Amino acid sequence: MTPRMEMAIEAWGNVPDWVSALVDACDAKGASQNKVAKRLGFSAPVVSQVLRREYPGNMGNVEKRVRAIYTPGTITCPALGPIGSEDCLNWQDNAKALITANPIKVRMYRACRKCPRYIGEDQS
Repeated sequence: MTPRMEMAIEAWGNVPDWVSALVDACDAKGASQNKVAKRLGFSAPVVSQVLRREYPGNMGNVEKRVRAIYTPGTITCPALGPIGSEDCLNWQDNAKALITANPIKVRMYRACRKCPRYIGEDQS
């Protein structure tokens, strides 16, 4: 058992599967907490706080991003059909600002903002 997992168990007790996936991602060969945080779109301190169960922000948003990136699957997008969960998350990130120069981005901006999976602007 890694020190990170021991820390998570101490903080969480029964560690949720998504926190376990986050630990595994941080402990993977060639990975680091900084690299994982960057891929998730958060800072390294946020990842540390989540592992310690001390994050004061919206833990649900962190969970959604961890699940989309580190426990990937296929989802059915209302606009595109079956896509990977990380692709869905990337489209959601793009839908935070309307970019009118690209027709597909306009279409996805509208579709994502109506979708129940849309996380929204508040990533904290």
